[in-house]
Amino acid sequence: MSGVRNRAVRIGKLGRKYVLLVLAAALVFSSFSDDHNIDSRLLVHAIGIDSVQDGYDVSFQVFRSTGSGSDIPIDISMSNVQLIKVRARTVTEAVEKCSSELGREAFLGHLQVICFGSGTDLSDPEELFSFAVKDKSVYLGVELCQAENMAEDIIMKEIKRGTMSSENLVKALKENAQKGRTTQCTLLTFLSCIDSPNYTAMPVISISEQGEGDNKEPVINITGTALISEGKTLPQKLSAGQAYGLTLLRGKAERFNTVIEKDGRSYDVRFENASSKCRLALENGKLFYRADITLTAALSLDIKKHSGITERELEDYIEKLVLEAWDSSEGEGCDAVGVWKYLRQRYPEVYLENREDLAPLIKGVTPEISVSCEIE
Repeated sequence: MSGVRNRAVRIGKLGRKYVLLVLAAALVFSSFSDDHNIDSRLLVHAIGIDSVQDGYDVSFQVFRSTGSGSDIPIDISMSNVQLIKVRARTVTEAVEKCSSELGREAFLGHLQVICFGSGTDLSDPEELFSFAVKDKSVYLGVELCQAENMAEDIIMKEIKRGTMSSENLVKALKENAQKGRTTQCTLLTFLSCIDSPNYTAMPVISISEQGEGDNKEPVINITGTALISEGKTLPQKLSAGQAYGLTLLRGKAERFNTVIEKDGRSYDVRFENASSKCRLALENGKLFYRADITLTAALSLDIKKHSGITERELEDYIEKLVLEAWDSSEGEGCDAVGVWKYLRQRYPEVYLENREDLAPLIKGVTPEISVSCEIE
């Protein structure tokens, strides 16, 4: 009897293994079904959002799986981009319309860039980004930017360098952020504002053309950094230098190349190795934001030999950029620096008392900036 029971147990185990193998095979083969075929989906790489009276004009850059007149998946000599624009009441509805009009499901797992028109209302990120929040395939590191005018001017313009126009946009945004000429803004940045104060900074871009006649080619320009307070863009943009000042106040600066004028001559200077120790202090009922900044400066040989420029002059230059960034953001009640986070952590009772209207409190914070610069 024990042998029969053992045989039955072995058969039972084999049966379960057989069932699992069948299920595994079904999953493998289902992955090759039409639902997951590249030709059955719209691979969306970039989205532009412009506010209109009854909703949004939404522009899409979609990957074209085959170049025109070619059977190969990627043909760098042909256009690999399809440009689409739809009007809808919400961005989510626009994505659905895009799928319906082209007869294929819009897949956002390859989304790289979202661009907003300069007049787009960003006050309700939960509603605006519901299309991304509900889609687990969307990468939270998607780059966000604002167009100088209309987002469709950016998204509907095909840049033929590389395999996708969106790749050029991403490279331009990341490179300028790394060089300190603007700040990086991602989808995660905005989603974190859903239950928090809505302040942020965002790169502003435009596209111009270089060359003549048939040799004209679109060129991406970073024209400044927009400051956004409670979903509204402030009139004044940050310059490249002021954007670097903002990154120093945030403690996130990398490097910055600039030109300094002295005695009627222009000299190249590269600031790098920046470190910022930032803290908030409440003294005698007044708030102070203190930033101790250290960095190095690499000078051209001309400066070392002829200009006589000093470390103190460079420190004054950096301090000026930092204070200009502060006045343009915090001084206008737009907490792009993120003082509210320090306030919530260090003085939670003050934060809770002013949470519904932080702008007056932010405007009253006094910056105290210390800069130490060493010439290499």
